[in-house]
Amino acid sequence: MTAIYLMRSPTILKAKRQVFELWHQERLEYRIQAKLTSHIVVCHGCELSGEATALALSYQLPVLFLDADYRYLGRLHLESPAQYLPQQLQRASDAEFCQSTAERIVSATLHNRQALLLSLASSCCPTVEIALEAIAFFLDEIPNANIEQLRRYFATINQVYYPALREWLWLNAAVEPAAVNQFFHLNQALLEQVGLGFVLEMGLDPELGGLHLSDGENLPLVRDLMLEWSVVLVDRVAMRFALSHSNFLGNGNGNGNGHHHGHPLTDLITAWEQQLATVATNKKTYRQCLWHQIRHYQRCLCSDTPYRPALLKWTPREMSAPQPSWRGTQVSEYDNPHPWKLESIPLS
Repeated sequence: MTAIYLMRSPTILKAKRQVFELWHQERLEYRIQAKLTSHIVVCHGCELSGEATALALSYQLPVLFLDADYRYLGRLHLESPAQYLPQQLQRASDAEFCQSTAERIVSATLHNRQALLLSLASSCCPTVEIALEAIAFFLDEIPNANIEQLRRYFATINQVYYPALREWLWLNAAVEPAAVNQFFHLNQALLEQVGLGFVLEMGLDPELGGLHLSDGENLPLVRDLMLEWSVVLVDRVAMRFALSHSNFLGNGNGNGNGHHHGHPLTDLITAWEQQLATVATNKKTYRQCLWHQIRHYQRCLCSDTPYRPALLKWTPREMSAPQPSWRGTQVSEYDNPHPWKLESIPLS
């Protein structure tokens, strides 16, 4: 299956019979059959024709619209039957299930963020140290927190975690924060788009989450289930990409006058797709792991099995600029100091 990305303005996606046609500046660039398409991403200045919209709807293809800063702008509403809606509603009223699932998701995500920050810690960056201290503090607080407190804890971590990543890139590679923000926004949108496709495929209602609250747009279940993956598929990809493109994003003195041929976000899409195709564990790629993770949640809805998030066992070397230095990451069991054990996702 292939994703269609409309990145360069003016680009329009048309459709003829059962085939999508991508046109840029009135020139046909390629065709792809709708049945071979996984989802569509439409960026600012690009357009989806009425025929392409109808074809996407007929195949229940997720279509995402992004603004000029690559933030979420909207999506095509899909009338997809939620086969497991009764089980979701039953679990939504199960306080113990909701509490346990939220705790495990937050704990896994904070451990994954801690691992990434530790790979930056030897470089002088005060904000990284502050973020590490905050994560350690809140990890100790998780067992005694209710869901509302977990939401507040996580919001607080976000206020120091992403500034720490941006400051580290600025201090070590003179990468402009505005450019890095675009990378984070785009990668997060792409991750949630893939997650949405799998959630719909599994017959789940994306509006029924637990940790995230619905505002009618943010798809709480998708955000819940993709959260622990955001470190390796959003933050890590964005950091590595920013380091490898530091000559374009800044010239070493912060004025951003470096040179690069082509649009870097096109390369970022390539890096994102390559990461999804990378083998993570048990000969499964990250894309396959995402599918298994959501299937695992689906099974938890119908049994007494607790939800087990993905923890990423890292063996990182120090990240350095301008060339990133990483060893591979893999999904594996992780024993944490809390009363429960968070294990790897079942891949059977």
